[in-house]
Amino acid sequence: MPVMVTGGIRRLPVIEQVLASGVAMAGIATALAVDPTLPRRWQAGETKALAELPPIRWKRKAFAALAYMALVKLQMRRLAMGSKPKAKASPLRALLLEQWCTLRRVKQYKRMMNSRLD
Repeated sequence: MPVMVTGGIRRLPVIEQVLASGVAMAGIATALAVDPTLPRRWQAGETKALAELPPIRWKRKAFAALAYMALVKLQMRRLAMGSKPKAKASPLRALLLEQWCTLRRVKQYKRMMNSRLD
């Protein structure tokens, strides 16, 4: 049965070890969000990601985890719009933006569902 591993892989030796252990696929989305040239550089013989998101050292770990995910999503949105990743993005700003976007999507969904019921 195929198995996929995701989360925190930023170095070529780690991904090679994961794949050699029998895992069918390994995800590198976070590393790609910060360093979109990573696969090309791995092919050129480099083994480590150039940049990574700094750890968020908030007391409330749940909020820190949400902010970290929001930072990754922010970087992906920037890439999708043709911009470069922003290594020094604010975790708080990214979290607030993500929550605001989620609230807007929920409101849109509710309006759509209500219009279907009418």
